[in-house]
Amino acid sequence: MSRVPTTFLARETYRRRRIIDAIRVVPIVALLLFMLPMLGAAQMARSTALAGIYLFAVWLAAILATALINRALAGSPGGVGADPLEPGSTAPDETDP
Repeated sequence: MSRVPTTFLARETYRRRRIIDAIRVVPIVALLLFMLPMLGAAQMARSTALAGIYLFAVWLAAILATALINRALAGSPGGVGADPLEPGSTAPDETDP
């Protein structure tokens, strides 16, 4: 006798929620990366120019990561404006006026 696994969420809904979670994590990771140079500031001297380039690179990487994640979210069923917890929800631009 084989057991059928129980699925609590539809696969698309689960993926949408994980993408939304990834969007929420990007600012936290960026903040930690911004603060990383301050951890070893007393041990060694750093160039201000290199620190500025590092901060700009982290800022640019956070923007690019958010854009890529947003593109993945827009391509998922329901689009960007859909609520993943509501089964029949659609994006605002897909509804009839």
